[in-house]
Amino acid sequence: MEKKAVRSFLWGALTGAVTGAVTALLLAPKSGRELRGDIADTAQKVGEKTADLSRQAGSAVQTLAKRTSGLIGDAKQATGRLVTDIRSRLNREDSDVEESSTGEASSEERESAAQ
Repeated sequence: MEKKAVRSFLWGALTGAVTGAVTALLLAPKSGRELRGDIADTAQKVGEKTADLSRQAGSAVQTLAKRTSGLIGDAKQATGRLVTDIRSRLNREDSDVEESSTGEASSEERESAAQ
């Protein structure tokens, strides 16, 4: 979604710059040769500026993608640790229930009796 917004912005900026430049040049009182030279110069400047903006936008998108990728990795690790912790707690509770049901004292009961 972000990439689409950046691309739309760049196209709008490019279209506006070209339209404004051409309008200004066509309405200026100059000879044909001067006008064509100005149009060529302006078109070159607009192309360079557009390429620069594209590089900046691409760099920003890449940085965002790296950060997002890192956050996703961190979230996966945290989720894995949480699942492991929950499973180990459930297994301990199951063992305590089994020991209690077979008449054996649980580890907690043994510890409190020893004190």
